[in-house]
Order: sequence, then structure tokens, then C-alpha cells
Amino acid sequence: MSSGSSSAAEKQTDPPLEAANDPSTDTEAFDPIKDPIAKDEPRPSTGPVRVAPAHSSNPTEATRSNAHATSRTREVPANAHTSVMSEADWAAVTQAATASDVHEPEVPEHRGNVLDVIGTIWITLATPFILLALAVRFVASGLFLKFEYFRPGFPADQFGFGSAEREHYGTYVIDYLSNLDSRRYLADVVMPNGEPVFISEELNHMADVKSLISLLYLVAIIGIIGAVLFALYLSRRHGPGMNLGVRLGSILSVIVIAIAAVLAFLGWDSFFRGFHKIFFSNGTWEFYTDDSLIRLFPPQFWVDSGIAGGGLFLLIAIVLFCLSFAGHKKRRARRKALREA
Repeated sequence: MSSGSSSAAEKQTDPPLEAANDPSTDTEAFDPIKDPIAKDEPRPSTGPVRVAPAHSSNPTEATRSNAHATSRTREVPANAHTSVMSEADWAAVTQAATASDVHEPEVPEHRGNVLDVIGTIWITLATPFILLALAVRFVASGLFLKFEYFRPGFPADQFGFGSAEREHYGTYVIDYLSNLDSRRYLADVVMPNGEPVFISEELNHMADVKSLISLLYLVAIIGIIGAVLFALYLSRRHGPGMNLGVRLGSILSVIVIAIAAVLAFLGWDSFFRGFHKIFFSNGTWEFYTDDSLIRLFPPQFWVDSGIAGGGLFLLIAIVLFCLSFAGHKKRRARRKALREA
């Protein structure tokens, strides 16, 4: 009996299992009417969140991004949460992560070195010699000689040379100045009667003239070779170019020809004699009016030669001066872009 009674008491004391799971019997149960809906509180933050930029596929860009990650991070507010971040915040974070301040390496403006200065000076000084050689070669040509002898108003030879005879004998002199023969080339030129056309003094003077012209041609050739080499060097990438040297050379040439023209205009005889005194020995360049050199090349020939040669000299100098400005706007725009980069 006692055992049965204890069993019944235990059954009355222990609550049924269903009652333990019944919400109505739970005093702490949630009441949807009385109790407000709990809101999720933001998690406490320990500090600002930094978003590093995304890695770039460019190795140079990636290296710079790693080296300067701190300077290009974007701070996100501490009370912000990814679940409540607005679209504007996401856009700002995305832009900060993907933006890159890597620029193309700036190309510094050219700074002249010693070779640039030497090249510019070489081209400047070589230009007048090159132009003078071209002018002399034009005057000492068969074409100009023929033009002079057959043009109206050219003075006739008072000792019997006609225009055809002048051209025939004068061509030997022109050829002698440009070939590699010795003075024997002119010594073998004779008249129909067998008399030599040129006497010994004339042969000596023409040998001196040939030496002077050959020296001019040699200087011009060396000047051309050096000018071409320096022009190639000056025209390298980011080099100063040859334009300045050509411009200065053309200006120098114009100054030289202007001085010569003024001196010749003030007194042709004094200019002609002064030129010969500078380059030839006294007594080797003066002849009689009946000598062949005077008959073939009278004073009017040298006046016309000075005008033609000087005009060609000046014309080429002006053309070179104009050509020296070719590409000037393009180079100026490039330098401006480099300064603003």
C-alpha cells in the first residue's frame, strides 16, 4: 500500500510533459500585443574600417598600390554596418577600392648637353661655307659661262675673240677649276696658229685660284658630313633638333652676304682688289688688258658673277631660314603637354 501511495504522490507532484511545453503555462512567454518588437542593435565597433583598393592587373600599378595602400584607403564610419549601408556609401567604397592614381611616367624636357651645343655651333658655322661653295660652283659652270657670253649687252672682246671662241677657251678654264689635273691642262690649250692661250703668269694665278676653290670645296664637304652626323644626333628622341643650328646658320649667312654686298656697292674696284690682296700674293693677279684671262673674263663678268652668286647664296639662306620653322608648332605643343603633365 505504501508503495502505491508514494507512486500516486509522485504522479501528482510532477507536472505533465505537455504542460511544460505549453506556452500558456509559461509566465515568461512572449506577448505580441503587450511586448514591443525587439530591434537589432548595431554591433560595437573597435574603430574605423579601411577598405584597400582592388589589385590591378598592371604589375606597375599593383606595386604602387601595395606601396601606397595607406594613402589611398577610405575610412568608413564606425557606426556603419554592411547590412544597413546605403547605395551611396557602397558606391563610394567601390570607387575607393577600384580607383588608381597611377599615371604614365612623365618625360622630362630635354636639357642640352655638350654635344648638342657643339652640333648646333657646327651647323651654324658650316652653313655659310656650304652656301658659298654652291654659289661658286654655280658661277664656275659652263651654263653660266654660256649665258654671259651670249647675253645681250655683254662687252665684246676688242682684240678679236668672238663669243664662240670665248666659250671654247673659257670652258677649259672652268673645267680646270673642277678637275684633278695640273696646270699642264691649261698650258696645252693653244690657238689655231699654235700659240699658247695662257702665259706663265696666268697659269700660276689659275693654279692659285684652283687651290683656293679646292680648299673651299673641302671645307664645305667636311661641313656637310659633320652637319649630317650632328643633325642625326640632334634629331634623336627628345633631342633639341637641328632647327636652331639651321636657323642661326641662315641668319649668319644673310649677315655675311649683306656685309659683302654693302662693301661691293660702296666701291666694286676696292672690294675686288681687297679680296685678291687677302687671298693672293701681290703681283700674281694683275694682268694687261690684252692677256687672255682679261679678254675671257672682263670686269663685267665678275660683276655679273657677284650678283648671280650672291643672289643664289641669299636665296638658299632664306629658304633654309623658313625651313628651320618646320614642325615648330608641333614641338611647342609637345613641350607644353610635358609641362602640364
